[in-house]
Amino acid sequence: MKRLFAVMIAAAGLLVSLGCAPSKAQLHAAPVQVAHSTETAKSQLTKRVPPPHELVVSGPITLEQQLDIVALRSGVIVMLPVDVDTVVQKGQLLAGLDARQLEADRNTARYKVESLEADLKNWQSELQVRETDMRRAEAMHKEGITTQEAYDHSRYEVAASQFEVERQRGEMLSAKANLQSIDLELEKTRFVAPFKGVVAQRYVRLGQYVTTGDKLFRVMGASPLEVRFTLPGAEAVLLKRGDLVTVSATPEFQQTTAATVTHVSPVVDPGSGTIEVTAVLKSRLPGLIPGTVASVRIAR
Repeated sequence: MKRLFAVMIAAAGLLVSLGCAPSKAQLHAAPVQVAHSTETAKSQLTKRVPPPHELVVSGPITLEQQLDIVALRSGVIVMLPVDVDTVVQKGQLLAGLDARQLEADRNTARYKVESLEADLKNWQSELQVRETDMRRAEAMHKEGITTQEAYDHSRYEVAASQFEVERQRGEMLSAKANLQSIDLELEKTRFVAPFKGVVAQRYVRLGQYVTTGDKLFRVMGASPLEVRFTLPGAEAVLLKRGDLVTVSATPEFQQTTAATVTHVSPVVDPGSGTIEVTAVLKSRLPGLIPGTVASVRIAR
């Protein structure tokens, strides 16, 4: 009985040792997995860290000709001939406000200017008549035909006519200034494209009431794209105007284009310790549109 019990204990120990020991396949697979993990880590490290002879930074893509059109006066939009993606020329009408009251005021101001111009011409003619009368009165006074009082009266009439001419001229200039002011207000009712480009955003609709300062459109021109980025102050010597950098839409630089540096800030920002740089892209790439962030590679 004791012998049978010892045999059972030995068999159980053998089974336990066989279950815990790793197989040959596992022993061979472990080094392979470790090697694969090491290679993956090395490849990721290689992708993330640029070579020592290059500096990679990032910055937003911008457009020099990009402008928000805002309302300069309040009113109701009665004309809206363009929409998003409409190609516009410089000076083309984008929208218009109701300007009927201003147009009526302008007509009134124009009629007043015309009336004052006629009054001025009338007083100028009157002045010439009185100057003629004064010269005749002076000649007659020298001949002793008329008295001194008659001659003085002629001179006073000439002086009064001169003052009246100046008064009429001042009123006419004031009326013209008022007419010009109304013309300026009328110009504020028409919103035109500041340059050739495309309507990127439309913020209003026909019949909407807008107030001063409301955004109406965003217009983007056809100028080349720019990338703006910063460099550490210690790296400021890497770039100058005219240098080339490489720009891509992805950190892996799968598709790239060259960009020419057009501006390097002459001072270092004391808060961040960096300098600002602007470069103009030579060509456009898929994925590089205003507002996106591009990767920039700089040779050291």
